[in-house]
This record gives sequence, structure tokens and C-alpha cells, in this order.
Amino acid sequence: MTEKPLLRCLKRSLAQAADVRTIDFRKFHIEVTDGGVNSASVPISNSKFTISYVDNNRDNLLYEGMTNEKGQILNLPPKEIPFEVTALKIRFILGNDSRGYVQKYNKAAYRFTFNCGLNTGITTNTINYTNTKTKFGNTADDESWFYNFQASRINHYFDQAVQEYSHAVELANDLLPDTKSFEVAPININFEKGMLLKSNGFNRNGYDGKGTVDIVMRDKADKNFSTQYLMHNIMHEWTHWNLYRYANAPGGNYDGHYGYNVNPKISFKEGWPLMVGDLFALNYDLAKEDLHVQTDNFNGANRLYGKSTNYTVKQVLYDLVDTGSNDEEFSISQRYLDEEMSDLDIRRLNLGILHTVMAESKTVTLQELLNSVEKKYVFTKSDKEKFVKLFEINGLSREGSFTLNNESNPMDPLSNVDEDWDEVE
Repeated sequence: MTEKPLLRCLKRSLAQAADVRTIDFRKFHIEVTDGGVNSASVPISNSKFTISYVDNNRDNLLYEGMTNEKGQILNLPPKEIPFEVTALKIRFILGNDSRGYVQKYNKAAYRFTFNCGLNTGITTNTINYTNTKTKFGNTADDESWFYNFQASRINHYFDQAVQEYSHAVELANDLLPDTKSFEVAPININFEKGMLLKSNGFNRNGYDGKGTVDIVMRDKADKNFSTQYLMHNIMHEWTHWNLYRYANAPGGNYDGHYGYNVNPKISFKEGWPLMVGDLFALNYDLAKEDLHVQTDNFNGANRLYGKSTNYTVKQVLYDLVDTGSNDEEFSISQRYLDEEMSDLDIRRLNLGILHTVMAESKTVTLQELLNSVEKKYVFTKSDKEKFVKLFEINGLSREGSFTLNNESNPMDPLSNVDEDWDEVE
């Protein structure tokens, strides 16, 4: 009996369909945790990914790209793979070429693989997957789950820091179109289990001394990586990188953030990242510390008022950023706002403006920055009075220089400007 043409056509279609399966990739979203009771998961934000499948013992690349800021892979074009393939390998690399990667000390970026199973009985597999409790690790190493999670957190806060700082400068550029824009430059962050270093750090010649700049995030013996700690230190060290790129800020050691620095460049190159890191970690609210320069008391002495310390610089800079204080009224953008903005966005804007001043004038001391701010943005009598008040409450001279030495004795007014401080590294 002769088969009807319609049946023959149907059989051919089924046979062809059985040769391949279609991947309809709508959404893939995972967040990483270590499984701890109090662990808040984080996405793999703005990071590179590849999607492949194994066929005949060969890995075949299907897609590659970058997750979005929420860590999602969305709406990839449909593709066909062999029907006998029953799983996809989705590989993540913590970071991207634009901002850099989170890596181990052998320079290998953290890479995680997620095996995504397919429905073996159908020819079209739609990927629409969310799992906010994903763990990556090695069952032979109990701590690998914990450290891969910390690396994921570093990657997420690193991405947030880049986005936050870039946005602040964009606000300044939108309000003041002639100001210098911000460009992200890549730098890698080293982090690894067992690397119990003295402190976090930015290395102009690389951790290994081979000349490639990098950042170190140290392991901690107590394994206490709080969100505020990570956010502050990631932004802090990354801000060192930007200060070095834009102003060629010098290196140099210091003895704590309250310690006196003979070289005012040290106070600025540490005080600036100290302030930016706190703004990021504390959502731009440093109100609890607003009067600390005036009220510091350590064994009966004020370590900060009028003195060249990292902390003094941080608080003076915060007085330029904040929008209301108990002791001063200056806000760098107050004369230039042309629309209603939230208090938070005004603080972001003020930080962005300070960046443009630093970048355009290549300031490497607090005095240089203050003088540049006044020259560019302080013109009216009222603003000058408020600006000078900011100097007075922090113990600075009218020129913006420190006024007291480590023994709280008056300094020579010229001592801040006549020395060749570049000898200190």
C-alpha cells in the first residue's frame, strides 16, 4: 500500500527534529552563596560568560558575552545543537576586560562552571532559570565554598564601585558640560585563601613587583568579611588607582589614619580614598563623624585639628561633599543646580565635581585641591564666607594649608609649599 504524501512529509520532519534540539535562551540568573545561614547571596555582575556543550568529547562554544549588572544572561538568539546533547556548560569569569578581574595570585581569574541540564524528551529547550542560592566549590576542600563566595562578593562590589563613581562624575559632566569626564581603566584584584597579608593595598608596580599595577584584598584570619568592610576597601584601593592615573599621586607610607604625616601629599593621597570608600560603604552619610576633627580627644590631645593626617583630609573633603552640617553650610554645587535633586544625588554630584577638579588640576595635596575649588567654583561673597568657614572649623589657614605640627605647635605658613616632597616614596 502506498503511503500518503502527507504522512511521508511528517515522518521526515520528525526524523530531522530528532537530529537536533533548539536552545531558546530567555533568561539565566544565578546568585552565589556559600550556604551559610547568614550569607546574603550576590550576583555575578557585569562579568564575562561562555556557554558551550560537549559532543564527541569536544567542547563546542555556543555563546559568549557579559552578564548585566544584575548578573543575568538575557535573550540570546536561538541555536541548534545535536539532539543527543543533554546539558549546557555555563562558565563565568569574575570580571571583564574594561574594569579588570578578581584573580588568584597566579594571575588566574576566578572561573565557575554551572551545568544546566536539558529536557531529553523534547526538541526545543527554553532556558528560563533563576537560582539565588548557587554554591561553587570543591567537596574535597570545605573552605572553597566560602572563598569562592567571597571572591564573588568582591567582584560584585567592585562592579558597583565602578558604576557608582562613574555615575557621580556623569552627574558633574551633565551639570557642568566642560568638566573632564571619567574613563574606567582595568586593574585586577588579587584575593585568595591563606594569603594573610598585613593589609589591603594598591600596588603601582604590582604585588609581585613586575610592573603591572594591581590591588590586593587580604585574607583575614577571623574570616569576617562584612559588607561595609569589603565595600569600603574595594572602593578605597580602586580610588588609589584613579588618583594615580589622573594626578600621578606619589606613593609613601603612613602610620595609621590618625598619624601625623610630615609630607602633606601622603595625607591627601590617603585621605581622598578614605573619604570615597566611606561614602560608598555608608551611602554618602558620614554624619556621625562630621565633627570629629573638632572634637577628637586622645589622651587629652586632638590628633586632627589643623594637622596633616589622612583623617583630617577625609573630613575636610566630606565638608565639601555634604549638603548640611552642624558647623558649616558650604556645598560645592549649590550655585549651579538647575533642577531639583535628592540630597543623596547632590552628594554624588559633589563627589563628581571634586573628581573633575582633581583630574583637571592634577592636585596632590589638600591645599591644591581647595585652591582649585575656590578658583573654579567659589565666586560670590556669601560662598566665599562659607568656604572660609570650612577652613576655620578644620584648623586650616586661609590658604588651605595645615597650621599645626604633630606637637600642636604653629607651623611656618610656608612649610606646606616650599619643600620638595617628591623625595618621599
